[in-house]
Amino acid sequence: MTVDEIYEKIGYSITNAIKVDNWNKAQLALEVVGDSVDFKGYLNENEKFDAPGGFSLAKSILNLHEITTEGGNNKWNRAIFTLFSTGKFDMEFIWDQELQDEVERLSKE
Repeated sequence: MTVDEIYEKIGYSITNAIKVDNWNKAQLALEVVGDSVDFKGYLNENEKFDAPGGFSLAKSILNLHEITTEGGNNKWNRAIFTLFSTGKFDMEFIWDQELQDEVERLSKE
């Protein structure tokens, strides 16, 4: 899959998960640790919704992670995909050192 195809899949998954008609902005907060992905959904800034997930979407996120971090550039372990009701979207990649430190600490126990 290409990056654009992955973005499309994420957006489609979000719109399918939203169960209300009147929304302006939906966010899917992602956390990638090794081969696992965690999803949290937020609607209109602070209202939670059942975030889309599942194996297929997780696999696409891991593919996106592999593509975008290739060559050691653009490290990220968190991301926020923001989808607006107009169809526009934004993807923010975040490096969370505290998360990485916790993962490393737990892997040594």
